[in-house]
Amino acid sequence: MQRLLITSFLILLSINAFSQKTWEHKGITMTQLDTLGDGYEALRGSFIIKNSSIYEVMNLILDVDGYDWVEGESKSKMLLVDKQDSSFTFDFFVDIPWLFVKKTGRVKVDVRYENETFYTRSTQIKEYNRNEDYDLVNFYSAQWKLQKHGANDVKVNYLGVYQDQKMVINLNSIIISRIRKRLSGTLYNLKVRASEKVNPVQSLAWPMEKANTKFKSDRNQ
Repeated sequence: MQRLLITSFLILLSINAFSQKTWEHKGITMTQLDTLGDGYEALRGSFIIKNSSIYEVMNLILDVDGYDWVEGESKSKMLLVDKQDSSFTFDFFVDIPWLFVKKTGRVKVDVRYENETFYTRSTQIKEYNRNEDYDLVNFYSAQWKLQKHGANDVKVNYLGVYQDQKMVINLNSIIISRIRKRLSGTLYNLKVRASEKVNPVQSLAWPMEKANTKFKSDRNQ
């Protein structure tokens, strides 16, 4: 099932899938795509960053410990950086008190460069020693596509799949609306942070690998 969702997810990222609703705000286009299946919702965000570079944007995504531009109740912590493998692994924690939701997950992100475009692919890791105060998310998937656009701009596409919460009262429409608004705000913050650079960077700045030892000891316990 997870492999099928990931395959469908990649197809949605690369083509114009049937969309349910579309919103535009501050240059960010948000689209709620047709559901991948019962219990899952897909949101796609797309926008143009003026006077920047794909490296400028990718470096912000690589800086997991510096995600101050990400809105919402989520926190992220970098665990492993493997420059040779072009991948990084991080933990995320989501705490929404009003919904009594405390979720966590561990994700490996592979970074690929092809034809002046960066692609990321996320793979959820489920077998690890986690913080018992948080419930493990059943499914996580998020993808980025950063493409050179014209001479000085970057075209960004983000696609995230979110799992419906099982509750006595169905609040999923409220939750997905809240996620959409915060994702739109997050993408706008990224746009502002990476735009209008006089000399945008032209190389990747991989974070230091200081977290490797701790991550490996957790994995081997």
